[in-house]
Amino acid sequence: MSNRPPGPLCVSELGLDWIDEGTMCLSRSPTSGPLGVLTSMILGAAPPDPYMFKYNSEHVYSTSPEASTKRAIDLKIIGDDYKRGHEVRIDNEVYLKRLIEISSGGKYSVGSSSALQFFIIRGGAEGFLPTSMLGVDASNVVLAGATTSGASSLTFRFDDNDLLVVFDSAGTLVSSARLERPLFITGVWSQKTADKVYNNWADKEVFIYRNSNFDIPYLGLGVKDGFRGKTATVDMHKQEATNGCIFIVDPKTPAIGDTNLGKFEPKLIKDILAKTGTSVAAVGSKQIPLGLMRVIEIK
Repeated sequence: MSNRPPGPLCVSELGLDWIDEGTMCLSRSPTSGPLGVLTSMILGAAPPDPYMFKYNSEHVYSTSPEASTKRAIDLKIIGDDYKRGHEVRIDNEVYLKRLIEISSGGKYSVGSSSALQFFIIRGGAEGFLPTSMLGVDASNVVLAGATTSGASSLTFRFDDNDLLVVFDSAGTLVSSARLERPLFITGVWSQKTADKVYNNWADKEVFIYRNSNFDIPYLGLGVKDGFRGKTATVDMHKQEATNGCIFIVDPKTPAIGDTNLGKFEPKLIKDILAKTGTSVAAVGSKQIPLGLMRVIEIK
């Protein structure tokens, strides 16, 4: 699943040999310079902001319902100063703490705790999306894929814009990652069940364990939501195949079919284990408690 495009590819092409339809000009216009800027000022148009351009090129927001609010929050955090755009990063502890505080309306803030602190920010990965999600609703991505039972040629719908952030008991950032949550799989998984489980994760205990019941074993983050082993069992784990489990996005994930995938674990999983002093090999089928999950919804 790691190599699948997360949505329709939106591509625009510009180049030296491209000419707008209907034009008779066969020579390229000169590069804009001080004269062009001066002309813009005379005509009343503001010169382009290079910092805004850089921000927009480095931060991808989709057309999801949460996207415009998330962008507004990000700009608020940097004081509407695009020169500070580099602060909006998925690995910036200060930024993530402010994101949690603002997105929750002040309900949550990161402080000290007796265990690890987990936060899912629904819509929080807006701004950190791949460029393929420009013009796409990242909360409702439709594509083809395969399940853990090997079924293929199925239709999947994913919510790809949620963010998982983990802090230690002292409030120091441990790790963060974008999530890909299946909403629907033909004949296998329904959005009703997906939402029923996910909506029950707030304030529940998070644990880690090893699942070796499938062709590709994984270390899974589970939540004691009351549905496991009954209505549905949903883990968060590496990108591979799924019957309903949520993917932890890691750009280094090997492709399906790569023999290294079975041994691979996402950086977020390894960072959590390192913080708890546990090795990957030491994790077995027994659940190891980690901390509590908080869920925030950007509206």
